[in-house]
Formats: sequence, structure tokens, C-alpha cells
Amino acid sequence: MQLLYVQEHLSCKNYVSDFHIGFSFQEVKEGGKLRTIDKYYNYFIFLLEGEAMISYNEFRNHLCRAGEMIFIPQDSESVAEAITDVKYVLLSFDNKFTLCDRLALESLHNGNKKTPVFNKIDIRPPLRSVLESVLFYLEHKIQCKHLFAIKQKEVFLILRAFYTKEEMSRFLSPMLNKNLDFKAFVLQHYQEVKTVDELAAMCKISVRSFNRKFNEYFGDSPYSWILKQKSRHIKTRLADGKTSFGTIIKEYGFSSPAHFTTYCKKQFGESPSKLRKRLLSETY
Repeated sequence: MQLLYVQEHLSCKNYVSDFHIGFSFQEVKEGGKLRTIDKYYNYFIFLLEGEAMISYNEFRNHLCRAGEMIFIPQDSESVAEAITDVKYVLLSFDNKFTLCDRLALESLHNGNKKTPVFNKIDIRPPLRSVLESVLFYLEHKIQCKHLFAIKQKEVFLILRAFYTKEEMSRFLSPMLNKNLDFKAFVLQHYQEVKTVDELAAMCKISVRSFNRKFNEYFGDSPYSWILKQKSRHIKTRLADGKTSFGTIIKEYGFSSPAHFTTYCKKQFGESPSKLRKRLLSETY
């Protein structure tokens, strides 16, 4: 089956997501290293073929085989080596869940501290069906973040529907027993504040502690990161071709059209009208 309008899919800029969700298919030859994992995200590794030796944090040299799903939690130092030729799907995601998923996860946590275990479970037929659909989309270069978000939700739905609460509690224990919600909280609320101090106050910690923790999770200072996100969102609003300049000026707190024009020239090297024209031409 041939994908229609390939360039539209590959060049689409008319959406923006603050949350990282991504699927990828990887092949690694015997003795090679599985793809380096960024500690700022959670990862599910779905081993489709072969065997790999995986280590993270205190768990060292665990043999994992085809048909198993491994959870590498956020903030982990991990390494994985292919014992044989390996094929696998990698899902990376932030700690952002719908209310339904959040409540389901919280229901698994009874507050008791459990002995840490290496997080892997079998890939059951319903989950394999989801992975087959993901592989189809990846093969045809349909890599939209919105689609990935839907498929991530489907993965969690399958986990809830076809795995026991005991299995889920054990498998997802790092998310249940550690406070990993800082990044999700920042992503959810940073657009509601005008200063870093306000955001730190919302987190109920000192500005100094907030800055340190922010750098650990985002690899950047809060001020620099927020400026980058503002530019990213403004660029996306300009690219949609529908939002008026006046609306953008009001939404992002510019004092006047001249102030907005100066901002765009400094950040993007172009006036708002020229930038919008270029973005629309690139997209379509």
C-alpha cells in the first residue's frame, strides 16, 4: 500500500507538543549496542527478535529475550548489548497521562515499599497487535506525534486490560514509587506564569532548589528553556495560517505590534508576515 501525499506528512509543522512521545524500530547486529537512551525519558523496549543483555541503575546484566517488554524508567543510567542479532521497537515518553491513565496507575500503588525488581513482562498477543500497527506506520513514514500519543494510550490500555494489577504494579513500580511528576508538572503549568519565581512557588519549593531540579530534568536553565518554548509555540501559531497577529500578541503578552515584530526579527530573523509566508510555503 502506497502512502499518499508523502511530503505533507514528512514536512508537517502545524502541530506542537510539549510532551515527548516517540516510537522507533531498531535493528542491532550481534555484539552491537542498543540505541543510547536519554535519561530524561521513560522507555519501553519491545524485543521482537533475538537476545540482549540489559543493565540499568542497580540491575546489572539481565538477559532479555524476544517476546519480552522491558521498562527503563526516567533518570536511569542504562546500557544494552545485543547477544544475538536483535530487532526491537522503542517507545519513549514523558510522565504525562490522561486522568483515566493516571487514576489507573495510582490504583496500583498501595504505598508500601517493595523490593526493587528488574522491570520486564511478556508481550501478549493483544500488545503484539498494537506493535504490528506501529511497525506499519513506521514503515510508511507516518511519524506524527499525535498518532504516537494515540498508540501510547493504546499500549497502556492493553496493559490495563490484559495484565493483572500485580503484574502492572511490579512492572511499573519505578513510576509508582518515585516522585517523577516534576517534569510533567512544569510542562503542564509553565505557560500559566510570567516568571520562574512564580513557577517555583507553584511547585512549593525554593527558587534555588527549583533551578537545580529543573536543570536535572531538562538540561537547561528555567529562563532559557521557557524562552525557547515561547518561540516554538509562537512559530507554530504563525505556521497555522489562521491565527491573527493580534491574537498572538495578546496571548503572549507583547505590548504592541512593533514589540512583536522586534521579537520575531531577533528570534527568527524575519518579520511576522515574512515568517508566516515562509512557513506556509514550506508546509504546503
